[in-house]
Amino acid sequence: MGPALRRCAAVLLFCCLSALAAEPPAAIDWPARIESAIALRERGELRQAIDLLTQASRQADSTDLRLQASGELGIALLQAHQHDAAEQALRQAHDHFTDARRGRYAFPLGNLLLLKRKPAEAAHFHQTAIDLAEKPAELRLLVRLNRLRFLPRDKRPAELRELSTALSALGDSPAHARPHLNLGDAARQAGLVELAFRHLDAARRLADGTQDLHLRTEAIDALAQLYEDQGRGADALRLTDQGLALARGADRPALADQLIGLEWRKARLLRAADDADGALAAYLRAVELIELVRPDIPIEYEDGRSSFRATLEPIYLGYADLMLRRVESQPPDAAQEQLRAILDTVELIKQTEMQDFLGDRCAVEAVQGGSARRLPPGTAVLYPLLLPDRLELLLQTSTRIERQIQRVDPGKVRQTATLFAAALRNGNADFAADARQLHNWLLTPVEAALAQARVKTLIVVPDGVLRLIPMGALFDGREYAIEKYAVSTATGLSMTNSALPASEKVVALVAGMSVPGAVVEKLSDAMAAQILEPGAAATTGESRGLARTQATRALRPPASRGAKPSGTTRDLREIEELKNLLALPGVKDEIQALAGILPGPKLLDADFTIGRFRGETESGGYQILHIASHGVFGGNAESSFIMAHDDILTMDGLQTLLRAETLRKNPIELLSLSACQTAEGNDRSPLGLSGAAMKARAKSVLGTLWPVEDNAAKNIMERFYAGVAKQGFGKSEALRQAQLALLRAPESAHPFYWAPFVLIGNWQ
Repeated sequence: MGPALRRCAAVLLFCCLSALAAEPPAAIDWPARIESAIALRERGELRQAIDLLTQASRQADSTDLRLQASGELGIALLQAHQHDAAEQALRQAHDHFTDARRGRYAFPLGNLLLLKRKPAEAAHFHQTAIDLAEKPAELRLLVRLNRLRFLPRDKRPAELRELSTALSALGDSPAHARPHLNLGDAARQAGLVELAFRHLDAARRLADGTQDLHLRTEAIDALAQLYEDQGRGADALRLTDQGLALARGADRPALADQLIGLEWRKARLLRAADDADGALAAYLRAVELIELVRPDIPIEYEDGRSSFRATLEPIYLGYADLMLRRVESQPPDAAQEQLRAILDTVELIKQTEMQDFLGDRCAVEAVQGGSARRLPPGTAVLYPLLLPDRLELLLQTSTRIERQIQRVDPGKVRQTATLFAAALRNGNADFAADARQLHNWLLTPVEAALAQARVKTLIVVPDGVLRLIPMGALFDGREYAIEKYAVSTATGLSMTNSALPASEKVVALVAGMSVPGAVVEKLSDAMAAQILEPGAAATTGESRGLARTQATRALRPPASRGAKPSGTTRDLREIEELKNLLALPGVKDEIQALAGILPGPKLLDADFTIGRFRGETESGGYQILHIASHGVFGGNAESSFIMAHDDILTMDGLQTLLRAETLRKNPIELLSLSACQTAEGNDRSPLGLSGAAMKARAKSVLGTLWPVEDNAAKNIMERFYAGVAKQGFGKSEALRQAQLALLRAPESAHPFYWAPFVLIGNWQ
């Protein structure tokens, strides 16, 4: 993890130290306060530093001091990965000063602009810093080090060797520890082992001459990583223990990022040395540290890697893997307790992945009971876990947790699931073998436990690529899973409001777009080009969705809401062609059919505007929000959107629209998206459906995994809502009955017609 992990401080800008608030501004020695804050920042104690500098930037008794505090705050915010706030603070300081202080803030501003992929602007600020520096050669070296990551990979070795010569010529000084560390780590990643060792060893030696615990620990951490890469486990473990001893002597939250990485390496090394007990203890310490500072861990590291993919998921999975291996040696009661703890860990994985998808840690509630929540009789939750060497199945019923191990290559499971999902999405006839194989892996091993518990409702918490397949379409050779169980999914049980509906009364807001309006002028040029591409037309009349073509794979909402990124005007011919291609004639019939089933307003076409939709949600208490319009859920929240008649509705926009007080007090029971789809082949895209429900504060969401046939969608929706509103079925059972009706009709028996509809979240 090393220097890449920096702690967030999103809410800290609103915090003030009580001591400062109590003192009148004139009584404060602001220069001393700013120096104290800088010292805190350099020790890695960003929370306290940001508090002090925020206060100073607002209340210091001179303009120079306020702008100095703003510049130092910008540096702290940059370290805390708060890039927008950091840029604003640094620019204010840079623009105010004309002396060497301008150069002090120009350099981190240039680094920040590099991170924002603005190399030309970054070069301007870096040159300003060099021109104003007392030691321009040293600063020029630092600029080259910062630009290293943006060079083509084949050019990095030569640049690294030149930088090594230049850095060595500067002589030994504790001030050069950080450049040695950065150069050595870059050389390690480039495979230049000898060069990496030379500079990482120098970084460790020089850092020992400073009081910067964070830097000293980072230097040890980086050298230990080099030893681990080279298979020198004993040396790596020795250095890791040194780093742990150093980091544990500091304030734990201040060096939590280093401690997490060191404990994780210790777990890996001990496991490789067959010390399972020691490895499990190290994993546990890493997990506990993550939970201590999880809200402060950035969603994305400075190098663009997802913190979930790079760090959090492998730590949680490594911990769960070792815990599972110990279950077999436990007596029954202890084994059940252990399995409950494992499910709690799995729930943490699911929460963290959802936070990563949304780019927002605050949107996901913390664990409140997790897998310890009791399930009603007749209901079970299945967790398939794809571990490095096997598939684990954990089945939670109302009374106990069952465990089954499938000794199968997880890569083979992923491949089969991918082929099965593609076959169903494309309506291919040769899907049965994959459907049966997946059933044998995922459901057959737990069927006896399901029968013993008399399970009628099966909730699946899928892992990775398994999110792309409709579990109800798995086949045992005689019947589909949907014929035996009401199958629904959950992103995680701890993120599911499983309470029964607060009222039997059903009032719905139904909105749909059969003919698009001004929204076509809000599409990005890239999106419009993909839709207009020959052979990529959205199918009209027969199916809905943005075409089963490459056009669905890379669609993105416009760069800024309400305007085309290019700033050009789309011509009338292009507008009309887009409207024709995006027309959904079946939506009008669907909404008319639902009028006789669901009481409440109906917004069709020109009535389905962002403003009208907002007004309706603010004025009424709806149990159901039904939206029949184009939408795609991609690999993150930014690539997920829904079309209204007049504009694009992003996931954040959906959240903004649904902030009415009535919705806060009475959550929506169901968000239904009957013409939206998940992006093809992206195993994260189904998270978008769950994310939309979270943003809408809905207990559950009904969506589709691929573009659906128009008549099938209309029939499913009619039968589903009739089951919920008139027959008293729970949502999962109502969907099952609607799907069975299509399955039993010869013209719609193929899973292509009935299987894409998935219910995620509350099943009752």
